[in-house]
Amino acid sequence: MKTIGAKDLRQNMDEVLDRVISGEDIIVQHRFKKPVRLSALNTLANKNRQKLAGLKAFEKAPKQPSSFNSSKTVKELYHESISDKYAS
Repeated sequence: MKTIGAKDLRQNMDEVLDRVISGEDIIVQHRFKKPVRLSALNTLANKNRQKLAGLKAFEKAPKQPSSFNSSKTVKELYHESISDKYAS
């Protein structure tokens, strides 16, 4: 997050708004007043859209068969995984 002063905001309004619209959050400080954060309204919607695109890509990816054996106990599966991981 970038911090700018109110004077910079006034002088470079177009540039600052372009950066905010592109997804960057900017904090504006003005003298002794509390700082204000500028952020785009649709940023959350864009993040949700990206997550959904990732899930769709995951669904389309080729699936590999699992070597899981449902007839074994959890203890047996655990010991197998440990021996596979640490076998010399």
